[in-house]
Amino acid sequence: MNQKFLPEASLPSRPNAEAFRDLGWETYAGVSPFSAPHGQMYQKISGDGICWRAFCAGRAHCNSAGIVHGGMMVAFMDALMGYAVANSTRSRALTIRLTSDFLSIARPGDWIVGQSMVTRVTRSVVFVEGMAHAGQRPLFSAQGIFKRMRERNRPA
Repeated sequence: MNQKFLPEASLPSRPNAEAFRDLGWETYAGVSPFSAPHGQMYQKISGDGICWRAFCAGRAHCNSAGIVHGGMMVAFMDALMGYAVANSTRSRALTIRLTSDFLSIARPGDWIVGQSMVTRVTRSVVFVEGMAHAGQRPLFSAQGIFKRMRERNRPA
């Protein structure tokens, strides 16, 4: 695990919505038709450029076994890594490749906290790493490559 992905001192000791807000995290709700149903999340960018996002896992995030669905974890991390790219490059990007490792399971009621950071930027692609935890327990790690998009003039 990348040393920069150790839990930060400003994480709540007992996670809940109020604790995240008290520590300066912003409320985030997905605006796309895909991410909006994922529910309320909290996010921040730390001084070292690491992007953070957190949510409380609910039944809607789970599979038939009652654990957080792997697809939810992948979607969560893909969006968080895209957030890191947008913050770092001030441009939009599309996922080219996302490699992931499932390390443990999460259940309803667990607060899932993810971190992502850009590790390299070129003219056309951005490399990103990410990690998600439930408390001190690592859940998921990922590495991604994102294609930087050029802004196009859109007709009025």
